[in-house]
Amino acid sequence: MAVFSEQIREAFDFHRLVFRIGELSAMTDVSARQLRYWEKKGLITSRERDDGQQARVYTFKTFIKVSIMKYFIDNGYTLNGAAKQAQAREDRVKDIHRFISTGMKGFAQIDGRMALNLGRFDDDRTLMAVLPDEGDVQYKLLPNAEAQRLTAEIDM
Repeated sequence: MAVFSEQIREAFDFHRLVFRIGELSAMTDVSARQLRYWEKKGLITSRERDDGQQARVYTFKTFIKVSIMKYFIDNGYTLNGAAKQAQAREDRVKDIHRFISTGMKGFAQIDGRMALNLGRFDDDRTLMAVLPDEGDVQYKLLPNAEAQRLTAEIDM
């Protein structure tokens, strides 16, 4: 699983995605003036620049937050209400990330189908989610040793 996790981190290095205020404004249709106001109110934050320049830069995470806030403002929420909605979604994403990072143990092949090792179900068995060609995900309980072996085969 460590190799898989590292590959995902390298492929999706969102920390490198930064945007100047004008870029963020153009991407979200929120004026630079509004963005500065939101930052002054503590609703969003800019990132310190490594190159010593004074211009604000914003992270991908801030881009998402601004986009969500803009959506709610456009749908009748106040600025504070939109900020609360954005924060609630950010909290939910953190919970989802925690589920995935602690629950996902790797991929496997079961009966020629892709499966996801969801971790130990009890002392003896591991829960596997099997992706069929069509229809809903199916779940199987496998002996721990078998699940580990199948998962290791894919992660090599």
